[in-house]
Amino acid sequence: MTEPDHYSFRRYLDAKRTVDRRARNRRVVDAFRRALEGVDEPVELCEVGAGTGAMVETILEWTANTEVRYTAIDANPTLVEAATEGVADYMVDRGYDPDRSRDLRIDRDGTPFEVECRAEDALAHLAAHEETYDIVVAQAFLDLTDVRSALETVADGLRPGGVAYFPITFDGVTSLLPPVDAELESHIERRFHRRMDTTEKVGGETGDSTAGRHLLTAVPATGGRVVVAGGSDWVVRPTDGGYEGDEAYFLHHIVDTIESALAADGTIDAGQLRAWAETRHEQVEAGELVYLAHQLDVLARWPSSA
Repeated sequence: MTEPDHYSFRRYLDAKRTVDRRARNRRVVDAFRRALEGVDEPVELCEVGAGTGAMVETILEWTANTEVRYTAIDANPTLVEAATEGVADYMVDRGYDPDRSRDLRIDRDGTPFEVECRAEDALAHLAAHEETYDIVVAQAFLDLTDVRSALETVADGLRPGGVAYFPITFDGVTSLLPPVDAELESHIERRFHRRMDTTEKVGGETGDSTAGRHLLTAVPATGGRVVVAGGSDWVVRPTDGGYEGDEAYFLHHIVDTIESALAADGTIDAGQLRAWAETRHEQVEAGELVYLAHQLDVLARWPSSA
């Protein structure tokens, strides 16, 4: 696949589904599924930063015998629309007839699964205290904000004894292979992570390039307990000269994201940066690029009483 003329964040989110599926830590997944089974039904679940609905579809499959009321929240209305349409199509493809009279609802042999997709600020929604949840899920989200303040909001949005699942939480390693120039690569990684730590997002928060490790100490600092944690590294590599699914596009998007961030940063010569990116895009096209990103999956629980 040649370098795209333009990039779509929606396509990127869809392309990384296969990457996320391989990466999720099995021990943490198993513990989360046991936690789901231990909640009185219906399970009230809120997802923070739901994107195009990939986790909705995953939890639909994980809860075949559990009644779930799922609130999927993302600040981007276009992604919320895509999630609503995509989850409905996913249900139909699996033989269900979703009731769309009030959001999406299916009856799985007497076990309902109901989804409401909302376009709003998910942390503001939790902070408003208008609704509380048994479960909060935030996949690939905490590196976009301040971990400690986000966890305080999540804890406030949980019912006593509530559980939070944080899969694919970035933790400070970005590596592309084979190396183009070892010194340049090291500088690119450092500056890229520095941009994550200093660039303001909506609401004035900056990101956190080591959110995964900070999560391990921020959970107990906010009164919670880490139930289980484990690595969930992205490893994208060619097999038989190509990539799984739409992962070639995913890699092009990653290279473009790094280049765009460092072009704005201005600490690397523009010509040198462009040459680096062109080489990486050519490696994707040739089925040669390997991409690694270190991440953690964490399952946490907050106490049933103060």
